[in-house]
Formats: sequence, structure tokens, C-alpha cells
Amino acid sequence: MRRRRGASLALLGIFLAACSSNPMTGRSQFSLMPENTVIAQSVSAYKAELAPYAKKNRLNGDSATVSRVRGITDRLVAQAVRYRPDTAAWAWEVNVIDDPKTINAFCMPGGKMAIYSGMIDKLKATDDEIAQVMGHEIGHALANHGAEKMSVGLLSDILVAAVAGGSRTGQQTGDIASLLLWQLPNSRGAESEADRIGIELAARAGYDPAAAPELWKKMMGASGEKGRFDLLSTHPASETRMAALDELVPHMRPIHAEAAANPVVPPSRLAANVRDVTPGAPPPPNLRPLTLINPTVQAFKQGEAVLNCDSCAMAFSGRQDKLRAYHEQQAWEFLAREVLEVGYVQDISWYYLGAAAEGLGLAAARQYYQQAVNLAGQKDTHCKGLFSDLCNGIELPRQAAEALARLPR
Repeated sequence: MRRRRGASLALLGIFLAACSSNPMTGRSQFSLMPENTVIAQSVSAYKAELAPYAKKNRLNGDSATVSRVRGITDRLVAQAVRYRPDTAAWAWEVNVIDDPKTINAFCMPGGKMAIYSGMIDKLKATDDEIAQVMGHEIGHALANHGAEKMSVGLLSDILVAAVAGGSRTGQQTGDIASLLLWQLPNSRGAESEADRIGIELAARAGYDPAAAPELWKKMMGASGEKGRFDLLSTHPASETRMAALDELVPHMRPIHAEAAANPVVPPSRLAANVRDVTPGAPPPPNLRPLTLINPTVQAFKQGEAVLNCDSCAMAFSGRQDKLRAYHEQQAWEFLAREVLEVGYVQDISWYYLGAAAEGLGLAAARQYYQQAVNLAGQKDTHCKGLFSDLCNGIELPRQAAEALARLPR
């Protein structure tokens, strides 16, 4: 019993030490393995996956399809590098696997991609739809989901071994757990992130965002005859997922319209394309990475912020230091994002939104400060209570009232 308790404490320490921020969304992410390590392992896995098809002359057999797929992914990769400039050093590559029964595509950590001909032919996929599925797969790679999933598998092995006391039976159980993990669908969070990243990559590359929900509807309709790597077996579709993509479409339309009106032919970053740009070339100096468009933040900027959680005191308390730091550093958009993510209905939240809006020069600052003043006058929504203080050193409602006085009417 004592040994198991010690193992549990050690595992807790491992978990806490392995938490990092998702490079695309900022979500806290469990990662026992460095991304570079996972990328190195993916290279050999990619070669092993393609080798049987190459041996049977079932790799890149249709030159027109290969050219079409590479042209689409080239544009997507160019946008991916704008969000994560470090990925310019990845050896991006895409190949078409001639397997008419398989509806699937993938992008491994490090940018090694493939799409099965069944995805294109069985679905009669348009360029816009191919862009959506490849953008989704690239989204998994950009968000470091491979390392996250591999880390969870590794932890399951450690956990089983610890509980079993390192016995042979326990190790076998751990191996089985890891094997099952890789066969299970991606987590809902990972799928949502990949959807979110993919639709924006495609829109910036000039592809219609409305194709995203349409693609998943097509796949659900064709899912009766599943191939060996059917996409729906690892990327389950649902009405909720389709609704989430539908909600994103209007937010993507402006950037799609701009990209469509001003098309740019980007330099290739695909290793499989022989052109005048060296694959893995570094990004331009001083390039500021793009951040994903956040509909919640867009609503905040338009004066339509919504805070609707009245039981989030603990979540808010856990972010107090971060909120204080953003406020002091005048990192206004980061401050707004943190507050909106928690959604705590309290005067301090609205004060922070007011400060962020004022710092960004938004007219909405006045209404947010006013809401802070209003809530500070009520016992249940004031940040300083009888046994708690979440005000972070800010004196409400005085400071909110002073802010209102200095803002132009």
C-alpha cells in the first residue's frame, strides 16, 4: 500500500511537471515528450506507412491528382507558417495513397502528410473540401496533439506498472492500454481545436469555409462502408460538431473574401515539390505570428461581451496572478481572453474588460466600466466579500468610476 501511495505521488509530480501551453490555442496541455522527439519518431513511422504502397506502385499514381493535392496543401502550409513561424523548419511533405476504399487523410507531427484516394474519389471532394480536411489534419500537427496523445499513452503505461508493482502482467496490461489508446478517437478537445485551426487556415488560403460542415456531412453519408483507416473511426462526427463549424463560418467569411480577392502564390514549403525554395527554410525575420480569430473576443471588441458563470470563483482565483500580470503589462487582448474564458459574473471581470477595451481604444470600454460600477454595488457580485477578496488590489467601484470620468462621452 505504501509503495502504491508513493507511486501515486510520483505520478502526480510527473503530471504537474508535464503541463505546458498549447502552441496554437494556449490550452494547458499534457506533454511528457518534447515535440522534436515526437517529430523524429514520426519520420520513421511515415516511411513505414508509405512503404507498402510504394512497393505496390500505389503511391502518387495519378499525376493530376497529386498536383492538385500538392497545390492545395502548399497554400495551407504557407498559412500554417504564419501562425507558427518555427514550423518553416519542418520538412513538410504530402503524398497521395492510391486506395479507393479508404476515406482518410493525416498529418504527422513535423508536417508529413498523406491523403487516400478514397477521400477524393468516393466523396467527389471539391478543392474547398480537400482544403478543409488537410487543414484539419495540419491543425492537429500545429497544436502538438501527437505529442499530447503519445504522452497520455506513456503515462498509462507508467500508471499500470506502478499499480501492478512492476510485474510482468502489469507491464503487459500497460502495453495493451497504450495500443488501445492509439486506436481510440482523438479527444473532443483535440478535434475541436483541429476543426477550429483548419477552417481558418483554409479561409486564409482562399478556400470556402462553408465547405467544412459540408465535408463532414458527406463523410457521415459515406461511412457505411468503412476502409482500414476510415477517418470517422478516429475523427467522430456529430451534430454538435457540425453546429460548431456552422457557427464559425460567418467569422471566417471576411478573411476568406480578402484572400479570394487578393490571391497570393506562396513559395512552396513541401519537400515533395521541387521548386526554387529550400524546404524547411527559416521564416522572415521579425515575423509576428498570427493568432486564431476568436469569436468571443470579436464580440467583446464590438461591445457584446458575455459573462454568464456565477460559480467560477475558484477558476477566477486560479488566474489572479496571470490577470494581474496582463493588466500591469498592458497586454490588453490577453487580459480580455482570460476574463472571457472564465466568464465569471463579477465586478472585477467587467473592470478588466473595461481596461482591456480602453487600452485597445474601443468604444465598448464605457459600457464595461459601467457594468463594473453596477455590480460593485451588489453584495453577491462585488469582488470583495466577507471571507474572500478577488479584487486583485483594485478598488471598486472607485477606480471604475474614475475610468468612466476620463473617457470621452
